[in-house]
Amino acid sequence: MHPFLPQLSFFLILHLYFLPSSSLFDGDLMLPGPTMSLEHLDPTLPPALPSQPAYCSVVVLQQDFADTVGSPPVSVNYTHPPDCPFPWTRVVLGLSLAVSGPQESRVGAVWIDGVEVLRTITPIPMAPGAFWRIDKDVTRYAALFRRLANGGGVVSMMLENSIAVLPGVFSANVSLHYYRGPLDDGQAASMPDVAHPSIRSLYHEPADVVLPVSKPDGHYGSGFWHRIDSETGVEATTVVIPRNAYRAVLEIFVSYHGDEDTWYTNPLRSEYLRQPMTAKLSASRANGAFRQVYATIDGRYAGGRVPFPVVYPSAINPFFWSPVTAIGAFDMPSYDLDLTPFLGLMLDGRPHEVGLGVRGAQPHWLVAANLHLWIDHWSDAVQAGPLEYFAPAIQMNRNAQWRNVDGESEVGAEGLERFAGWVSSSRGNLTTQVRHKTKMKSEVEVQNRGTVSQSDFIFKERTTVTVLRGNQWMARVQAVVEAPMQVQTTVQNAAGAPALQKTRFFHQLMQTVSLNEGQSGATTTRELTDRQDAEGSAMTSGGWGSGKSRSAYRYKDGSRCYARNVNTAGGVVIQDKKASCAAMAGVA
Repeated sequence: MHPFLPQLSFFLILHLYFLPSSSLFDGDLMLPGPTMSLEHLDPTLPPALPSQPAYCSVVVLQQDFADTVGSPPVSVNYTHPPDCPFPWTRVVLGLSLAVSGPQESRVGAVWIDGVEVLRTITPIPMAPGAFWRIDKDVTRYAALFRRLANGGGVVSMMLENSIAVLPGVFSANVSLHYYRGPLDDGQAASMPDVAHPSIRSLYHEPADVVLPVSKPDGHYGSGFWHRIDSETGVEATTVVIPRNAYRAVLEIFVSYHGDEDTWYTNPLRSEYLRQPMTAKLSASRANGAFRQVYATIDGRYAGGRVPFPVVYPSAINPFFWSPVTAIGAFDMPSYDLDLTPFLGLMLDGRPHEVGLGVRGAQPHWLVAANLHLWIDHWSDAVQAGPLEYFAPAIQMNRNAQWRNVDGESEVGAEGLERFAGWVSSSRGNLTTQVRHKTKMKSEVEVQNRGTVSQSDFIFKERTTVTVLRGNQWMARVQAVVEAPMQVQTTVQNAAGAPALQKTRFFHQLMQTVSLNEGQSGATTTRELTDRQDAEGSAMTSGGWGSGKSRSAYRYKDGSRCYARNVNTAGGVVIQDKKASCAAMAGVA
């Protein structure tokens, strides 16, 4: 078990919503007990294996982040090595981080010329000298790297940190690794982005142009991301689309903070149901667990996604996330919306507004996006037009029954949207159809005068993108995502002693992506299961706690498989097994 924990700020469901303070754990500032350094890790499939050396590597940025709250991002001019010319089969962004001492969890991001390529949440260090590394496949931003190689550019990183209470300083090292040739040793799959809900499989070649949909003055202000404080807030960015763009995909990054740190466990209070809309917009926390990140084009809804609930290191029980991070915390997922059906509205050479919002949002969310565009190099302009727009309001079901602190609530949401449009280019006259179905349910129950609680959250999404020439479809990709979560908490009170919270936790991401090229083409299927189970205890003051976790990661692409099981107890890895397809069945 961990004997010490510095300045905790994570939340018990009951106390979060029914006590005046949102911070349950008020442990005194203590230096961690262990003296050895601790490596935090993520079991996710790496974008390149150690046996696959990079063709060339470049250290881009090195920086210490101490008192950086309110400061602009750190930016450096990029110089590309002359002996590393294009083409590359893969580009990997490496972010190495270390922290000098106790510190809270922070949000960080890396941008290239204002385009966000990574968003991350730092772990809470349980030992001095804690360190970790993030490797992310960033080949989809190849247009940016070609521009960097040809004329340079600016790489920026932001990590708002304060040493006013805790002394930990983050040291960051950002590098880029360029690969050539095949990246497959026959044991692990080489598909980069399947770990997150995605439709990227349809796009064999990266986009020709990537435009930032973010704050244009991010170099000088509080970063490139927009802040969303309510569900009525929509932050818009003006963009001009090249007139010869034949495909468009919007990639959205989000993270949630303040009252929204644990939005996925939000109960729905009876009082919220009875409030008028104006009061609901300012009601804190009690509005249930439905959230949807969405985009607009010139004010018109263009698609949305339920965000995957990444559990932050300060949430539920911090002892669960040392040294194995929660699913998606190191490399927070982004969400793709295929905007090709909307190109007919945007190919006039004029400025258009791309807006970002979060339904159900409370203070606050940080959002930004990238617009990926494929260019027809054989045409100065292409023709496009809409065919179908079907986006009815999401059907909501809300019920709540409470008596003082005890009670239960249920929130359900279900929606279906369809968009279609045609684009006539040198590739022919092609129609793109997008169909997206969402189903979400949240249940919260509190008993025994607030000492026993359970929160269940699950969402399912199915996205299908079909490209047709006339009545014959040329390609179709379908992504199915399911993500259940359960948190069970019991609080034991003792006279004259801090309360003891016992928690059991389950979280899983399941995804299947199927790609079929042409009616006679083969179907490629990729499957992912990423699961975490944890249980432990923590005192509400004094900084004492313990936790153990089991992480099981499985990825399969045809005959190629990758599996990793990591078990921890008391902040130490007690089992770490990796396996290929042949040994998959033997991984316990």
